[in-house]
Amino acid sequence: MRKILVPVDGSERALEAVRYVIALVRDGRLSEIHLIHVQPPLTGDVTVFVSYRAVQDFHMDEARGAMRTARELLDRASIPYAVHIFIGQAAPVIAECARDLRCSLVVMGTHGFSKVTHWLLGSVSRETIHLIDPNIPVTLVKAGRSRTQAPLYSIFVSRPA
Repeated sequence: MRKILVPVDGSERALEAVRYVIALVRDGRLSEIHLIHVQPPLTGDVTVFVSYRAVQDFHMDEARGAMRTARELLDRASIPYAVHIFIGQAAPVIAECARDLRCSLVVMGTHGFSKVTHWLLGSVSRETIHLIDPNIPVTLVKAGRSRTQAPLYSIFVSRPA
């Protein structure tokens, strides 16, 4: 059984990745789907002004909102899935989760920005590719693609040990 990790942040590009995974699952191969959402930590020491519990509740509310549509898509497709919510920096957490779950594939949405834009803004998908276990392939689903188009980018980076 393949294990597929799908990072979701509530954006349309993440939903494209979920739709792509739904199509993969419908090909008949048994798959275990894991949705992951990583909340950025709050800056400063907000717990001086707000209780720890209030901060945790805030993170959970934000995560639930970001994952809502992705979960609805999988529910409508009758595809079971697990949900993972973390607080931290997205790329390292995604890479660690993929390793810990022993995923066979990570499917991520991407903006499809130019090289210059990536250089200026950075990219969670790009950073994840650099941090992820070299034995775990990453498929990037470009935003705005037509549902009739073939998969987008598949990246399998093999690095010497």
